[in-house]
Amino acid sequence: MLCGSTNGLLLPDKADILKELGLSHITVTINAVSPEVAEKIYSFIIFEGKRYEGIEAATILLENQWKGLEKAVKLGILVKVNTVYIPTVNEDEIPRIGELAGQKGAFMQNIMPLIPQYMFSHLRPPTPEERAGMQEKCRPYTKQMTHCRQCRADACGLLGKDLKITG
Repeated sequence: MLCGSTNGLLLPDKADILKELGLSHITVTINAVSPEVAEKIYSFIIFEGKRYEGIEAATILLENQWKGLEKAVKLGILVKVNTVYIPTVNEDEIPRIGELAGQKGAFMQNIMPLIPQYMFSHLRPPTPEERAGMQEKCRPYTKQMTHCRQCRADACGLLGKDLKITG
C-alpha cells in the first residue's frame, strides 16, 4: 500500500502521476474554508515559481486543495483530510471543512490539536474535550479518526527515530 501526504497545492496537477505510481491513499491537510481564515494560517505559498501572500495565496491554496481532493477521489485514491484545530483561528470553519470533505468524497477526517509553536506559540491547543466536541460536530458529514496519536507529517525515519536530512 502506497500512501502520501500533501498540503494540496499541487495536487490537481499531480494526482494523475500519483495514481500512475500506485498511490492508493492520500492525506490532504485542509485547515480553512475561507481565504480570510486561511491567510491567518499560511504566511505565503510559492506556486508556479511565484511567491504569493495574503488573500491571494490563501485563495490559490484553498482552490487547489478542494480541486485536488475531488480529482484524487475521481481517480480512485482514498482521501483523508487532516485538519489542525487552532483555537480562536479556525474553530468555526472546521465543521464546514468536514462537510465539504464528505461532499467531495473524502473517506475520513482527522482533527488534530495545534502544537503551539512559531506564529501560534502564544495559543493553547484545544482540550481533549474540545477536540471530541469538534469531532462530534463533523461526524454527520465525515467519518472521524479518533485513534490517531499526534504526529509530525514532516518527520522522516522510523517512529521515535527521526533521520536528519541535509542538503
